Amino acid sequence: MALTSYQFRNQPYWLGFVFAGQAFTLSYREVIPPGESLNIQISTGKETITHVPNRTIVSQGEQLGIKLIKNPHFVPGNKRIEVINLDDRSKIQAATSFYSDASSVHGGTVMEESMIPRFAFTQGGSPVESALFERILQYDTNYVLSITNEGYYPTNVLVSMAFYESGN
Repeated sequence: MALTSYQFRNQPYWLGFVFAGQAFTLSYREVIPPGESLNIQISTGKETITHVPNRTIVSQGEQLGIKLIKNPHFVPGNKRIEVINLDDRSKIQAATSFYSDASSVHGGTVMEESMIPRFAFTQGGSPVESALFERILQYDTNYVLSITNEGYYPTNVLVSMAFYESGN
């Protein structure tokens, strides 16, 4: 006989392992001019590991190049992206912080690289890049999620990310 639990039946699988108040989400939208990049600085907390089980990037119409870079050299951002606790009853604040205006990004280790191709729009494809794996970010480390408009026209871009924090 199999054990069954209905507690998290309609919730994402990963929420079943997160203590109340430790799961967060963020959303950010910006227009990226052609040849320019949106660089989202991700700074993890001390002694806090950040688990990112869900990340979605949507493009309005141009091809995007997407990279996650660990420990690059960059000018830190100061335009903070607000993080929302998924448990509206909780007062816990995320140790991980996000800034939308990091600049002069170079060096570092490219952890992943993907794209949203322009032809996806004309061939009936989806203008969405969605990570189908959980990325675990090291504590007390800087990352940059770099999204480059590789097209010819300005394009609206939406970044949506769910994450949770743990000590292990």
